[in-house]
Amino acid sequence: MMTDHGSNLCTPAKVNEQIDNVQNKEVDEEVEAQSEELDTNVRRSTRERTQTDRMLAYQREESHKAERKLMHAYEKWKAEARKARSQLKLDISESELASLIDSLEKEKDSVMNAYIKVRSNVTPPTDMRRKIDACDAVTKDIVKIAYERISGVDGGFDNETVKGHLRELLERDYARSLYGSTVSRISSKSSTPISQPSLNSILMAKRIEAAAELAAKEAEYATVIEEREQREKLRLLEEKQRKELEAQKGEFERLQAMKEVRAARARLEVYDKEETVDTVNQDEGLQQPVSPPTHKPVYLSSVNPTPNISSQSPNADVSQLAQAVQDSITLNRLPMPEPTVFSGDPIHFIEWKASFQSLIDKRHISSGDKLYYLKKYVTGPALKVLDGIFYRNDEEAYKDAWKRLLDRYGQPFIIQRAFREKLACWPKIQSKDSVGLRNFSDFLNSCKDAMPHVKGLEILNDCEENRKLVSKLPDWAAARWNRQTTQTLSETQDFPTFREFAHFMSVEAEVACNPVTSFHALHVSEPNKEKIYFKVSKPKANVFHTKTVTQHDNLKPTGKVNKPCLFCQNGEHQIHECSKFSARSLEERRQFVKDTRLCYGCLRLGHSAKDCRSRHCCNTCKGRHPTCLHDDSFNRKVRSSSAQSPENAHEGVATMSLSVESGCTPVNTSMIVPVWLSTHKDPVSEKLVYALLDTQSDSVFIECAVCKSLKVDSCSVTLKLTTLVGKDSLMSSERISGLRVRGFNSSLIIDLPLAYTKECIPVDHAHIPTMETASHWKHLATLADKIPPLQNCEVGLLIGYNCSRALAPREVILGTENEPYAVRTDLGWSIIGPSFTHFEPQSSAAMCHRVSIKEIPAVTPTDVIKVLESDFKDTEGHTKVTSQEDIMFLRKLEENIRLNKDSHLEMPLPFRKRPYLPDNKPLAVIRLQHLKRRLMRDQEYREHYVTFMEEVIEKGNAEQVFEEGREGERWYIPHHGVYHSKKPGKLRIVFDCSARYKGTSLNDHLLTGPDLMNSLTGILLRFRQYPVALMCDVEKMFHQFHVDHADRDYLRFLWWRNGDFNSQPQTFRMTVHLFGASSSPGYANYGLKHLAREGERLYPLGSQFIMQDFYMDDGVSSIESTEKAIKLAEEARQLCALGSLRLHKFVSNDKEVLKTIPPSECAVDVTAVDLALTDQPLERALGIYWSLEQDNFKFRITVKDQPATRRGILSIVASLFDPLGFLAPFVLKGKTILQDMCRSGMGWDDNLPADLQSAWEHWKADLVNLEKIEVPRCIMPSGFGRIIRREIHHFSDASMSGYGQCSYLRLENEQGDISCSLLMAKSRVAPLKITTIPRLELAAAVVSVAVNDMLKEEMNLADAEAFFWTDSQVVLGYINNEARRFHTFVANRVQRIHRTTTPQQWRYICSDENPADYASRGLSVNNLVTSNWFRGPKVLWEKQIPPPMEISKQLPIGDPEVKKVQSLNTQNVQYSCLSDRLTKLSSWSKAIQAVARLIRRVRNDKSHNHSTLAERNDAQCIIIKDLQKQTYAEEITLLCKGKQLPRSNRLYNLDTFVDQDGLLKVGGRLCEASIPNAVKYPVILPKEHQLTKLLIADCHEKMAHQGKGMTINEIRSRGFWITGVNRTVASFVRQCVRCRKLRGPTEEQKMANLPSERIEPSPPFTYSGMDVFGPFITSKGRKSNKRYGLLFTCFCCRAIHIEMLDDMSTDAFINGLRCFIAIRGAVHQIRCDQGSNFIGARNELTKAMGEIDTNRLVTFLAEKQCDFVFNAPHSSHTGGVWERQIRTVRSVLRSTLSQSSGRLDDSSLRTFFYEAMSIVNSRPLTVDSLTDPSSPEPLTPNHLLTLKPTQALPPPGKFVREDVYARKRWRHVQYLAEQFWGRWHKEYVSNITTRQCWHTPRRNMQVGDIVLEKAVDLPRNEWRLARIIEAVTDKDGLVRRVKIQFGDRNLGKDGKRPHKPSVVERPVQKLVLLMEAA
Repeated sequence: MMTDHGSNLCTPAKVNEQIDNVQNKEVDEEVEAQSEELDTNVRRSTRERTQTDRMLAYQREESHKAERKLMHAYEKWKAEARKARSQLKLDISESELASLIDSLEKEKDSVMNAYIKVRSNVTPPTDMRRKIDACDAVTKDIVKIAYERISGVDGGFDNETVKGHLRELLERDYARSLYGSTVSRISSKSSTPISQPSLNSILMAKRIEAAAELAAKEAEYATVIEEREQREKLRLLEEKQRKELEAQKGEFERLQAMKEVRAARARLEVYDKEETVDTVNQDEGLQQPVSPPTHKPVYLSSVNPTPNISSQSPNADVSQLAQAVQDSITLNRLPMPEPTVFSGDPIHFIEWKASFQSLIDKRHISSGDKLYYLKKYVTGPALKVLDGIFYRNDEEAYKDAWKRLLDRYGQPFIIQRAFREKLACWPKIQSKDSVGLRNFSDFLNSCKDAMPHVKGLEILNDCEENRKLVSKLPDWAAARWNRQTTQTLSETQDFPTFREFAHFMSVEAEVACNPVTSFHALHVSEPNKEKIYFKVSKPKANVFHTKTVTQHDNLKPTGKVNKPCLFCQNGEHQIHECSKFSARSLEERRQFVKDTRLCYGCLRLGHSAKDCRSRHCCNTCKGRHPTCLHDDSFNRKVRSSSAQSPENAHEGVATMSLSVESGCTPVNTSMIVPVWLSTHKDPVSEKLVYALLDTQSDSVFIECAVCKSLKVDSCSVTLKLTTLVGKDSLMSSERISGLRVRGFNSSLIIDLPLAYTKECIPVDHAHIPTMETASHWKHLATLADKIPPLQNCEVGLLIGYNCSRALAPREVILGTENEPYAVRTDLGWSIIGPSFTHFEPQSSAAMCHRVSIKEIPAVTPTDVIKVLESDFKDTEGHTKVTSQEDIMFLRKLEENIRLNKDSHLEMPLPFRKRPYLPDNKPLAVIRLQHLKRRLMRDQEYREHYVTFMEEVIEKGNAEQVFEEGREGERWYIPHHGVYHSKKPGKLRIVFDCSARYKGTSLNDHLLTGPDLMNSLTGILLRFRQYPVALMCDVEKMFHQFHVDHADRDYLRFLWWRNGDFNSQPQTFRMTVHLFGASSSPGYANYGLKHLAREGERLYPLGSQFIMQDFYMDDGVSSIESTEKAIKLAEEARQLCALGSLRLHKFVSNDKEVLKTIPPSECAVDVTAVDLALTDQPLERALGIYWSLEQDNFKFRITVKDQPATRRGILSIVASLFDPLGFLAPFVLKGKTILQDMCRSGMGWDDNLPADLQSAWEHWKADLVNLEKIEVPRCIMPSGFGRIIRREIHHFSDASMSGYGQCSYLRLENEQGDISCSLLMAKSRVAPLKITTIPRLELAAAVVSVAVNDMLKEEMNLADAEAFFWTDSQVVLGYINNEARRFHTFVANRVQRIHRTTTPQQWRYICSDENPADYASRGLSVNNLVTSNWFRGPKVLWEKQIPPPMEISKQLPIGDPEVKKVQSLNTQNVQYSCLSDRLTKLSSWSKAIQAVARLIRRVRNDKSHNHSTLAERNDAQCIIIKDLQKQTYAEEITLLCKGKQLPRSNRLYNLDTFVDQDGLLKVGGRLCEASIPNAVKYPVILPKEHQLTKLLIADCHEKMAHQGKGMTINEIRSRGFWITGVNRTVASFVRQCVRCRKLRGPTEEQKMANLPSERIEPSPPFTYSGMDVFGPFITSKGRKSNKRYGLLFTCFCCRAIHIEMLDDMSTDAFINGLRCFIAIRGAVHQIRCDQGSNFIGARNELTKAMGEIDTNRLVTFLAEKQCDFVFNAPHSSHTGGVWERQIRTVRSVLRSTLSQSSGRLDDSSLRTFFYEAMSIVNSRPLTVDSLTDPSSPEPLTPNHLLTLKPTQALPPPGKFVREDVYARKRWRHVQYLAEQFWGRWHKEYVSNITTRQCWHTPRRNMQVGDIVLEKAVDLPRNEWRLARIIEAVTDKDGLVRRVKIQFGDRNLGKDGKRPHKPSVVERPVQKLVLLMEAA
């Protein structure tokens, strides 16, 4: 492209001459090349060649073709340019921008190629050249805008900004024709004469073009040189003279403008002279063609002097012109310089300011443009500083913006503080972190460079500051700097400066980062290999959703690689996978993302987080953000607000899922439909979400946010997420039921099964089918109207195939091959397949959902503690229960074990039942391919794997198989290799027998067998028993036991013969038992013990060694002497050789033993050293480190870097392997920390709380001190001699932290020497459930008993005497007491203790000497080493154990563990008659039914039918007859004899007689009445008997509890006459609970006496009552306000005081109280009601009173020495003093305010309040003498308040100050006061002595009474039932207030009330008594 510059410094003729001289050789070569191209067959000759007419015609035709192709290409480019400009107006994605750039550049390249062909034939016309220039310029402009959009320079999409940039394109000259009218194509008749083309004309045209370019570049070069000179001068002037800065800037701008003018003028003159020069040159007939100049990059030096063009030779002039052209091209190729983006870090402010001022501020642009750029290059907090500036657009705004930035970030103090803070916060550099060291050095250098320019950084030269910096260095670097500092101090006596320190760090960093010899370079396992990149980017994993990239076979590697990491520029990974990026702090990572304008959702360019369609899912919290941006502090805040945690879940769910995202723009849609989601409980409330219909998931998932919005009940579960790559992670979830959905436009409801919540369902919105998707395909066009438009909602639901109704296809529309198809379900239409008709197979993606659900038990805090206390199972007894499957396993082996020809034991596979298995070879092939990929990646792993497999095949442990085998009896086992963490370099191949195929696996059919292994603890105890130690190992134990030939096909596997991975894998099968089969451990143990039993007679020592001291394949034992150890080793080797087992890796602390063992059989570590001279390495004896040289146990702890969470702490605590409990006190402290976290309900990944942080850090730091602990292996000292006495002493103790025990072996030899050593110990944290200390002490004692049993059995110490010590006398009392009965907990444990011990073995020890105290409370390592923990207490080292102290068998009185003695009194009650027996029945009808049944039995009738009416009548007759016989026996006897009853008899008036049935009836006077005989002659019943009460109850219930009269009528109508029926029935009705509930009155109590403050004289308002009334509406302007009245009444004089309250706030109340106290004086007591039941209060008053802070009121009044007393709630009668006054005030105000309604303001209302107060205070207190004219005026409150009866105006006259002190005035006042109080006593107090109601005392309500609470606003049947829990008794002994308890009627799922009962206080007047307490 030609530049738009020109110059008139050289004429075209001069330019031509210069070009001829310089480029002669190049022109000759080009002419020759063109001649050869024109006619390659022409014979070469020396004569001058001329073109023929035919040749000229051919050239013209070719020229025309080239021109047509050029114009065609130009038109295509122009269309593409217009299309690109239109697309740039829209918010398009990054991929669309990249496609736009590629298309436009491709069309531009086509135009340029066509233009080159035109230029090779003919000189292009001016119009054509201008079009080519426009093509190049416009393309660059559009590409530049597109790249800015991709790089995110403009931030989010701004429509106005984009339009502004595109509008600028139209304003440029070269683009007007492009975007304006269509330019006509260049015709063949161009203005340039091409009708006579010749070689001369071609060369002339090129010469003209070169001349034009040279002229333009000449002018540009001259101007550039001059500009550089001026720029240098400007820089010097700025430093020297600031005052001339503005002038020089103007000159610089003038020169810059002149540069543009000169360039434009030069270009114009060249075009103007083009035609003339063309003609002249044609006439001259140049012989040599000129080739265009070749441009090579030449870089200009800013210090070269400007050449003098006019004084130079022509050749030099041309050279300078050519150089100028090249310089211009180089400058154009350089990227456009831009300032950095400033985000608010003061450290970068200076450099940003310099770059901005240099590149933008000095430009000659308007202030508005400068503001625009300032906003563009400022972000983050710095941009917030400029808020509001950008509303203006002038110079002042620009200056103001800079002033703000300078004040905020440009102050030297701020900058130096930022530098120092960053240095202070720099993390300590690890010893091997060379990259961190270099980063620190780089920042120190930046501080050094900034020091001269930032005032205050000189402080870094201070030695104290240097010490802080050195503390950041690794130890080796700090040591080197210390050496250098010491040397400098000794030489110069001055501390090194910061500059020297920075230089030192640079040198050290350079050494540490040496790419060849540094530590990092030497320890890189494998150099990074070059990778071939494909267009498809690297997949990334996610949960729930899978997108797998399909790579076709024809996909070829391209030269275009993936975009490199934006942080480290490494093309092998993306930024979210970058380890360097993850190593930075969270703030630095966030700042980088912000500065580079990356999306916070996916870390890509081109869009913001709100528009992100491919958000990452965090692996830590499952949030929708990248894992590298996860914030732990925010996660902790969120979790703290949630009460649920995974450990509280009732069950768990295991799911398997994966999501692989390709990074390409998705072009497929899936079965995603919009649905309305609701619940059964609230079907009306629906939420719109997208639902993914997943046919490969068997569960329903719902997004958490959607679940919360539905407010549905849930149950906590734990999800185990397993991806296809095998990574497991646990997360909490909720299980939900009761969901239902319907389609977007459907009313059909579908019920969903159980659903599980998930933070997010990562589905791309681009996968949602839309109307546009359907319109792109002809066969789906009819669905465009049936698919809903894209909704603004998330994909919140995933429906699996367990809801088949939702996935069932109702209609399907298919297309051709590779076209999408549509499916209609009950939830709507969805489209599956490609979105567009022009999709590319290379970017295709297939969705692969697979979610499988499996219920697993949740891990609770108790389970965690059980894991830590797994060592306690060793003390729980050794009785192993054998199941039926175990018996079957043993029987199979006993019957089929044999010794084969190779002397190996051979056994069949122990199948439960011989299985018929599917052919799982496809699974084995897939797993083998996965293995192959890993083998090809890791060379070391491959070499170890091949070596192992070849060795297995070579030894015959595996054999190749060539036949297929029987169907159903072959199984292919996948395999993989694992490295032992403690044995680096040793690979073990594991065969995955648990791999499932079609629902089954090999392990499913194998019996595991019984546990035949010896106790690990027992082996280790015996290992300590004797002085000579021996240890060995069985070589490849599993492979020494062969499999029966008939079962070997079940053990097939695939492998490459000879490790040739390019060949086809072959089929092999194992001949031995596998490492990975569930039956192999049982096989190996059985086989080993079988050999021991077979060789027991020949090798007794070896047999015993194998039977007792082998733990799996490791043998560990101790022997009394060297000779016996040698014999044992020999016998064991010979015995194992019988079964071809090899014992090797022998280790012993006795060198004589090792000498007898071949070196090949000894361990490698002991064969190369001398036990006597060389330090021995540490061996591992069953996991415990054993030092051979010192013969003691040691501890080596490797603390992994684990987070301070429950998961991390559990990992560290559980990693301490201590089976014998040597570290029990130390481990207990770690367990306690973990239990505290469990107790607080923390989640697995919640950070450690602050209160536990310090304890954890101390405990963790103490781990390294464990290396100090050394425990002798042998419990018997060397040279101790013969032992005559062995004793085992067990100590136990407990505390609130835990409980534990420790056991010591005490030895005594013949000389009486004592040795004592710790055998083992146990410690356990206290249970989470609170338990008493005695119970914990007892539990510890039981552990001691269990340990004693184990020690005696494992160590053969049956003859050793055992002693048990405890510091709990309560426990000793339990053990020694056999007379008392204990509760279950204590009884069971005491029984366990008595089973194996006697009370005489138990002794007391004080707590200070009890070593078990350490096991129950914990100790640090240092305290553990210095304590008596390993040696035992002093009492054990004494010659004689002191005798036991006397233990009292009497337990403390009231011990809760002792059962209370219950004395039972048996009485023999004899029932004399039937009626007495029937009193046990609860109703009259049941009594009759019972007697009727008895009558049926007497009649020998065994039927079970209902009793008949006759039977019931007979039964009633029998009951009444028996009842009358017991009550009226004397009367019946007299009447039967025909005698009359005496007058004194109570039945005399009833005219009684005995009827024919023997019943006593009433005679009466109704013989002639026509009524039934039963009513005419009723049966007489006594009133006191229980059966009579049952009859009354039955009649009362029949009458529906309608009262006494109707009940009596019912009794009489039934034919019964109850003596004294009125009183009897009335008494019954009063006691009826139902009647009390329906009609019972509230309780009453005698009115209480008046309080002393009401009847004793006191100053006004000393004792006051308070209440609030209102509200009153006042207006101020157009606003209405609510005001309230605060009324105080004096208890003594009945005066009132009113204050107005602005509102019902606490502050308003306090202000009112302050005004009242200020006016009326000090107050001793204020009483008021409790808020919610003020008489006359409105609803808003009640609500407002509830918002008052009564605590503040009480505090305020307490400061005033005033008590604030509340009356009982709902007892308004106790506040009658002020309630009556409120009614009076309302009465006064009603009449006063009636005439000012709606016109009342605050001032008027306050005035009315005071007037009402005056009126009420003028009311008479007594009314006795109001009608007597001679009586004194009535007594009023004003008599005391104002000493006047009314509020009168001031009396006329003048008063002087002296009148105040006049004696008669004082006496006058005193007289009036005495008059008031005298009349008050006589007239007022005497009138209030009587009670108006409640005169008599009533029954006091008691605790346990059942009552109803009266509620005025509720109907009686809704009054609440309550129980009295407290009765408050007054001074007179009467109860007037009680506390009642309400229960919740609703019960939870467990049958218990979900809420605690509520307790309130109520007066008895608000209660109805239902049932008295028993």
